[in-house]
Parts: sequence; C-alpha cells; structure tokens
Amino acid sequence: MEKPVVFQVQHLQKSFGHLAVLKDISLTVHSGQVVSIIGPSGSGKSTFLRCATLLETMDHGTMRYLDDVVCQDTPKGSRYASSGTLRKLRSHFGLVFQNFNLFPHYSVMQNITDAPLYVQKREPKAVLQEATALLERIGLQGKENAYPCELSGGQQQRVSIARALMGQPEILFFDEPTSALDPELTGEILKVIRDLAAQMMTMVIVTHEISFARRVSDHVVFMADGVIVEQGPPDQVIGNPSHPRTKAFLKKLHDGR
Repeated sequence: MEKPVVFQVQHLQKSFGHLAVLKDISLTVHSGQVVSIIGPSGSGKSTFLRCATLLETMDHGTMRYLDDVVCQDTPKGSRYASSGTLRKLRSHFGLVFQNFNLFPHYSVMQNITDAPLYVQKREPKAVLQEATALLERIGLQGKENAYPCELSGGQQQRVSIARALMGQPEILFFDEPTSALDPELTGEILKVIRDLAAQMMTMVIVTHEISFARRVSDHVVFMADGVIVEQGPPDQVIGNPSHPRTKAFLKKLHDGR
C-alpha cells in the first residue's frame, strides 16, 4: 500500500530576470521517504528548496503539503494561498541551512525553543521537556546554555537540526548540511540524519555526499540545468545511471577523488 503524500510539486518554474533557474520540476515525496537531490553547482537544487520552503515564490507550477494547497498554476502564474493559510502551512516543514543560521545572541536552548514558544504558542513546560530530550538524543546534553560561538561547526549544525525538529514538521529539508564542515565533523551530521531516517522521518536532502545519498536514500534525484535529468532508486541512479549527463557527473566526482 502506497504511503500518503507529504509534499508534491508539479511543473515548477522559477526565473531570476532572464535567467531560467528551474525549468520544469515535478517531485512527489511520500511519508517516511528519504529523497536525496544531487547534481552540479548551478543546477537549481538550492533554489528548488527555497521555493519548497516558501523563501522564494514560484513563477509557475502547483505545490501542496499533505492535503493543503500552497499554490495553484494559472495562465498568469502561480496563485498562492492566503497569508493566513501559508502561516499554517509553514508548520508542515522544517529547513536546515548549510550555514546553520543560528541566532548568535541566543543560547542553544533559546535557539531551539524560540519558535515553539513565541510563534506556535505551545505550553512552556512541554516545550522545555521536549527540547531537553531532543538535545540528549542528538548528543548535546550539557550544552543547553552554550552560545553558538562556543560550539564546533558540527555541534552548531546539530542545534540547527534540533531547531527544525522542534517545530514537529512532517518533512525536513536539508540544504547541503555538511558543506560548511570539515570531513571529521561531517560524520557527526550524517549520523544524525541516518538516525532520523531509521525513525522514518520524511526528508529531502540536497547533498554532495554521493556515497551517503546512496546508503540513506529511498529515492535519488539528479538535477542539471534546471531540470530533473534522472530519478529513481539509489542503486539505479548512482549505481547504474542511464542518462549520459548523470554518468558524466558521477565519473567526474569519482575521478576527482
């Protein structure tokens, strides 16, 4: 039996001036699925995530989370839901940035509880209990009162992941979560993501860690030049790609090691 659809976008188009960054992107993500998006720099991967998380508006296309419609396509372009509906829809997803984007003047605990307390208006005692348990789960117990400048890059990224999880999202988006980290710290973050995958967290991960994408993903998307060139199971797309563009990209990565 097919699992419910958590996120779906159809025929997404996005341009900046005369530059068409996303030309026709369609993707469906089911509950519990881990989707990795790979591809060369400039292929539109990060712009896709920014459209999916409402940081950019689509020019054309339709998008929905669960049964909630974010925007519908019209001849004049994508028509978005009302601002009130969009505020509600933001609770469906979390986004982990490549450069952490933590509040430098907030402690770890303040960073991860700020939105649940003051945006979602949740009960303070329950939020504190959840945050404490979450920090322990990702190996940051004892760091509740530390500030971002006192943490390693790997620890800061774990705080960023915890902050996203505190919103209780149905789906998590990751934009190159290890690109700002050295190889030793990269392993910390990949372990956290593997643990989330084992707990059936629905995730979309833009990554350059190809071997990790192959191990952790149910579905791999290869993007280039603003389109999805090839997608399917990781053993197919990464292990035995059919499109010449995918083959060339993976060969270049392999030869560059």
